[in-house]
Amino acid sequence: MIKLKDILNEGQLNEEPFSSSEAKKIMDQSLREYAKVLRKAQYKIVKDWMSKAKSGTLDFFDIQRGLSGGDMSRAHQYETDFLRDVLRKDKIIDRFRSYFGGRKRKR
Repeated sequence: MIKLKDILNEGQLNEEPFSSSEAKKIMDQSLREYAKVLRKAQYKIVKDWMSKAKSGTLDFFDIQRGLSGGDMSRAHQYETDFLRDVLRKDKIIDRFRSYFGGRKRKR
């Protein structure tokens, strides 16, 4: 039986070694670049949501309903899951609350 402490090594999974040190360096650098692209996309998405929230056309629940229902051909499931995760971050929810305070329109 495999013990949990054999699987975890100070918070990191024990992985098989890379085929070479060069492969490890390439993957580390690529992952940094992928994360940078995702952060930029996330920023643009939140900026779009907030501009629509400020204008009073959308609120948090409209976006949540739009991501969880509707035509399935709009996006793949993993894409809507990513957007739902972006929306559910505490900072984003707090920003929506500050604009609406439970109402659709700002005072």
